Parts: sequence; structure tokens; C-alpha cells
Amino acid sequence: MKKAGLYLMAFLVSISCNQSDDGVPCALPDGSSVDVIVQSMYVELVDANGTNLIANDTYPGLDISAEKDGFVIRPVVFDESKIPNLPESVKDIIVLELLGPEGENTWVIKLNENENDTLVIDLKHGAADECGLFLLDVLSATYNGVEQIVEPFAAYDVDSKIDFKITVVK
Repeated sequence: MKKAGLYLMAFLVSISCNQSDDGVPCALPDGSSVDVIVQSMYVELVDANGTNLIANDTYPGLDISAEKDGFVIRPVVFDESKIPNLPESVKDIIVLELLGPEGENTWVIKLNENENDTLVIDLKHGAADECGLFLLDVLSATYNGVEQIVEPFAAYDVDSKIDFKITVVK
């Protein structure tokens, strides 16, 4: 599975960069390379009282996986033991990379052996810059058929809210 992710990232980089008029690949004015922007959708699962259902082990985070277009991604919840100084804002939350064509993109989230949920994200591509890179906008998100409130979210850099979050009451 790690190879599939590596191939996906290599593909994204290859289609994201183009050549300038003088034959030099897209670069910053100082000549350094351009980072590929990866946007994410964060999904917090809570009960009616607001209790996080991953934190209380109703759904153990390391057991949760997600599938999109036949690709299974695991883990989708950060493992605190492997990531030092994990920000509190992303603990016990499902993290999915935003990718796909404009329009509805469907994720199947496997919470355990007996429970699969469906997240449908309606994406819109922003205007591309000179390197062909663009930000995605989430027009809407439905979780198991229920429309969710989509909020801009900054997981690491509070000044850069390019990610999105929904809080699902189960």
C-alpha cells in the first residue's frame, strides 16, 4: 500500500509542474523547488454529548481505514506513539487527503468489521497558478446522507487554513 501512495505522489508532482519559457521547471524566484500542496479533510466523530468516539475507543483509531476509488488507506487516524508533538487539534480525528475531480468524490470509511460509513465530498478546483498547482474548495460534505457543516481548518499552521473539518454526530 505504501507503494501506491508513493506512485500517487509522484504522479501528482509530475502533472503539477511544467517548464518555464527558458526550460527551467517551475521554481521560486530564489531557484528552490515548489512544494506540492496537500489538502486534507478532517472528520471528528462525536456522540450527542460532544464526546470524541475515537478518543473513548468506541472506534479505535488504529482500526479505522478508508477507501476511495478502490484504494484502501490505513491508518487514517494519526498514531500518537509514532508522531512526536502531535498537535491536540488532530488527535483522535480521521484525516483524508482531498483529491479527485471536480464534483462528488466518495469515501467509504470502515470504522470496524461491521460498520462502514460513507462520506461524499463535493470538490471544486480553484484557479491554477503558473505551475499548474491549484487549491481545492469543498462545496459540501455529506456523511451517511446527512449534510455536514464544513469549516476551514488549520491543523499545524494557524495562519494557513487550507484544510477542512467536519464534526459528525453519531
